[in-house]
Amino acid sequence: MKNIIKQIPFVNRSYQFYKEKQYKSQFATNYYGCFWGVFNTFEEAIQAAPKTKSIGYDNEELAQEYQQMLENNNWENQGDSIFLYDYPVLFWLNLIINSNSTNVFDFGGNVGVHYYSYRKYLEQSKKITSNTNFKWTVCDLPEIIKAGKKIAEKREVKYLDFTSKFEDIVNKEIFIGGGVIQYVENFPEKLLSNYKPQHLLINRIPLYDGQQFVSLQNGGKVFYPQYIFNKTEFIDGLTNIGYELIDIWGGTGSCYIPFHPEKSVNSYSGLYFRLRN
Repeated sequence: MKNIIKQIPFVNRSYQFYKEKQYKSQFATNYYGCFWGVFNTFEEAIQAAPKTKSIGYDNEELAQEYQQMLENNNWENQGDSIFLYDYPVLFWLNLIINSNSTNVFDFGGNVGVHYYSYRKYLEQSKKITSNTNFKWTVCDLPEIIKAGKKIAEKREVKYLDFTSKFEDIVNKEIFIGGGVIQYVENFPEKLLSNYKPQHLLINRIPLYDGQQFVSLQNGGKVFYPQYIFNKTEFIDGLTNIGYELIDIWGGTGSCYIPFHPEKSVNSYSGLYFRLRN
């Protein structure tokens, strides 16, 4: 009988409104990693965000949490910090890094988690140890960078550098963006106005066949807006500024938008672009 009543248009709309209100109330506090809403712009999503948490990654408490996670897991000595979605990146890095001079720009690299995870494998293939000019630069927000520097100094890490300025991408041959591009507004324009690296390794990004939109994600201690990209438009945006798509792979991760299943992404993607000569 309940299912029949729900089919009545007025009742159905009221029930839908109740469910959405209930979900938003729970999303405002718990539901780490979950999404809410469909918006046209970042600003729209920020204005609609619950007031229970701050917005964005540049948060001291969040940076300390990342630092503690890294210390507790001892990632720089553990091979199990490599995930399935990392292997395509490692495959291409081993082909791209040369024996003369290679500079990696790890955009959104947190406190250096990619470097600590990958260096064991790059050292085994002698891609780092035989390269005296190798440098891995992590670019992230100031509070995150502050925590990353403390860890690197404590461990006396070689090759690793930090910056909070995207402009420091100049003269870096390899760009890595793992699980970060969706949080950046106008990424192709950002590259075009600064410097275009020879290689782009973009990983864990939500691509689908529908119209691009913005949703709000619960990051635990913070909220942050992120894009869900139209696949064709995203690829075209980079090919139009001089890149060619070399490889694309499926990744771990998904993006379910409650009450908008047609806009959900079942599997994140990874892409390798190379600058055309």
